[in-house]
Amino acid sequence: MTTPTHHMLRTAVDVSQLRALSSTQGRFIAAILCFVIFTVAKIAPNRPLVQDNDKLEPDAEAVQSFSDRANCQIVYVLGVEGTSHHGVTPILETLARQQIDPATDSPYDVSYSNEHLRAALFGFHKETRTIDNESMVRQTIRKICPHNGQKHVIMEDASFPCGTDDDPRSYRIHRQWWWKQSTMEQIAMSDTALNHPTNLDLFYKAFSPYADIKFVVLHRPFIETIASRAEYDAIVKQHSVVIRGFMLLIRRFLDSHPVDNYTGNRLWTLICVEKIGNKYYGEDEERMNSSRQR
Repeated sequence: MTTPTHHMLRTAVDVSQLRALSSTQGRFIAAILCFVIFTVAKIAPNRPLVQDNDKLEPDAEAVQSFSDRANCQIVYVLGVEGTSHHGVTPILETLARQQIDPATDSPYDVSYSNEHLRAALFGFHKETRTIDNESMVRQTIRKICPHNGQKHVIMEDASFPCGTDDDPRSYRIHRQWWWKQSTMEQIAMSDTALNHPTNLDLFYKAFSPYADIKFVVLHRPFIETIASRAEYDAIVKQHSVVIRGFMLLIRRFLDSHPVDNYTGNRLWTLICVEKIGNKYYGEDEERMNSSRQR
């Protein structure tokens, strides 16, 4: 199956990678891939270099980085805990690795859960600088998207929330026990939730001058979402409140960022996870499980 060329994208998707999906579902995933992987060939000339002059001043290094924006893309698979990140992201990663740069006839350099980006976003590896720290942002971009002639696709999918309140990883802000006793509005408005596992607004403002950022938003039926991680917040009722708080937080971010500030193109797209589930196989669980293992 081959999708049409779309700007810089040339896709050659091996149908064997989609054996557990119907043909309709395969086309759905391929369409998502066309949206997220290097769909922008040029920076819109009427867009400002930097939106927030207090954060990232366009000096010579910044201008050089900005000129290379088309060679650096960060794809964040975004959703609340339990929306099948671990099922969807590997599909997108596999397909992304099959992409060929038509300018060089070379494959894209694809990185999933990149340690340098995770340190910048979440504070891993004891990174103490804030996510919008200018020097940290530039250092991170140089590491994840080196100027070596390749196009780089960096994929991340940490959920909201992520981990446990005693998680050994060095998040800047860990999961908070008091969320279990709060309302969804209190959670969504709190500084702790807005910065866990990362601050979406600051991430986009800080990194978008240097990288083409895309969000793939996951939607899964609420009952299934809650059931998949119900034990994380002691009881189902508490867990559902925490998840609803982060659903509200994510919704507000998406509503306020419909398009990319630099290109005017859509910043995010939605995947309904149930559309790539087991419906194609009906009641034939043996065939479905066999196909998924191939």
